[in-house]
Amino acid sequence: MRRAVEADTPADAKASRKAAVDAAAEPAQLAKPQKATSKKARGVRIATSIVQGKVFFHNPTNGGDYACSAAAVNNPTKNMVFTAGHCVHGGAGGTWATNWVFVPAYYNGSRPYGTWSAKTLTTFNGWINNSDLNYDIGVVNVWDNGAGKLVDTVGGMGLGYNYGYSNTVTVWGYPAAFGYDGEVPYVCQNIPTWQDGSRVQNGCTMVEGASGGPWLRDYNETTGLGTEIGVTSTRTDPPAYIDSPYFDNKIQTIYNNTANG
Repeated sequence: MRRAVEADTPADAKASRKAAVDAAAEPAQLAKPQKATSKKARGVRIATSIVQGKVFFHNPTNGGDYACSAAAVNNPTKNMVFTAGHCVHGGAGGTWATNWVFVPAYYNGSRPYGTWSAKTLTTFNGWINNSDLNYDIGVVNVWDNGAGKLVDTVGGMGLGYNYGYSNTVTVWGYPAAFGYDGEVPYVCQNIPTWQDGSRVQNGCTMVEGASGGPWLRDYNETTGLGTEIGVTSTRTDPPAYIDSPYFDNKIQTIYNNTANG
């Protein structure tokens, strides 16, 4: 973890786009936000949403150790994490990450809820084979640790799709360039989104290290919960905007394939 550098975005937000997806479909919510239920989760106070956190992993292709951002998402087996696809697989010509761990509420080296190791890593073939940014989404099912199940311990975000391109979102992440050090979480709160080709864009200026951080509708500052409808995938150069794949029916597919752990 000490050696980890922040995973660079695979391309900036000016990258070529596929044809725009249909954003007119009915919105759907796959999972509702879930508060922590474990008594072990209480009593820890930290100035952040404990549902989001930092990811560490090893890239076997180049031998490097990297860091990203992520958030726990509610699912039946209470063990799901959503992040960016490039935080679980190197894309075209790459391979799966190893030694992948999620640290909820990471703060200056502190791990108040422990470390959660990957059980399975999942992303789309569109990312694996073609590095297609429309599929730069990763889902990780983690093992239980000494505290029990992840979502029971820290809570889990809801998950939604087909909400269109215009939303007000809260974005979490651990940026680590341009003056950020990656050791504390940052938030861009209540910012609008808009369409960028077939993807979604907003004016948050997060940079390397923030990849995989959640974009949340209806964020509740008291509970630290919201409905995840995007993940940070790319940024412009210089930093001005960030992009997410559009969460459409493909999110239902990947959730259904991983929901039971």
